[in-house]
Amino acid sequence: IGSCMEFLHTCTQLAKAQSSDTTALKQAVLSEEFFQKGFLEWEKTGQMYRLNKDALPTKFKDATLCKREMVMIQQVTNVISHHGRVKSISDSGDMNFEDGTVVSLSDGQSVADTIFVHCSAGAFNYSKHPEKSPPVYGDSVLTIQDVYGTPGFCFVGSLFGRLEAMGDALSDDEKNVMCLAPRADPSQAVSPLGPSGGDIGAISEDHGLVQRVRNLEKWLNVPEIKGWLEGHRLFNLGHLEAKQMVGLVEQIIEVLLEVGVVNV
Repeated sequence: IGSCMEFLHTCTQLAKAQSSDTTALKQAVLSEEFFQKGFLEWEKTGQMYRLNKDALPTKFKDATLCKREMVMIQQVTNVISHHGRVKSISDSGDMNFEDGTVVSLSDGQSVADTIFVHCSAGAFNYSKHPEKSPPVYGDSVLTIQDVYGTPGFCFVGSLFGRLEAMGDALSDDEKNVMCLAPRADPSQAVSPLGPSGGDIGAISEDHGLVQRVRNLEKWLNVPEIKGWLEGHRLFNLGHLEAKQMVGLVEQIIEVLLEVGVVNV
């Protein structure tokens, strides 16, 4: 299928191949189309699918399903989409969307016989997250945070344990530099449905994929961690040799540095 880092690599290398100079590369990378082009490229190779080929999704939440399940879902025809999230549901069952669209219950339906299912929540949205993230490694305290995203907290937990097992070889400050975590988005907190996450949008220094690759870059600079990642069953690049991981990350960082998304 592919991993988040392999996807970011596809996006950066695609932009690089289609750009004649740094100015063009910067425009390509900072464009709202940067990630979308990567998704479309993966769709061509069978690594990514859309439920509706006539619509370009604006969110990606790492949903995993087999082709048979996808075909089954595509049989649902009564779909209300591209109106934003639901802002409110009236006592009579009217759903009010962000763009002003109002969808009423069908004739014969009653509120008492209707189930409204909230499906737009994210798994980890930091809705109760303090404004400033605490460090992962504190005074005799470990604060578990999402420092790599997919494949999730199983891998992240193993990483925290491996860093901790290095003892005095790394200080808490050095370990915390390797554990950048996503920042809470204050604008998400105002939604009546709470944070959603998964917005594709444009790339930035604070984007989750950029945060992950910067962490991975630091891990690979520690020989003990680099060797430990190779063959790691919970790591989404564990199937690669360490030198391949390094090469992939270097090519991503090279592009992000050239266009100013990250600094040395």
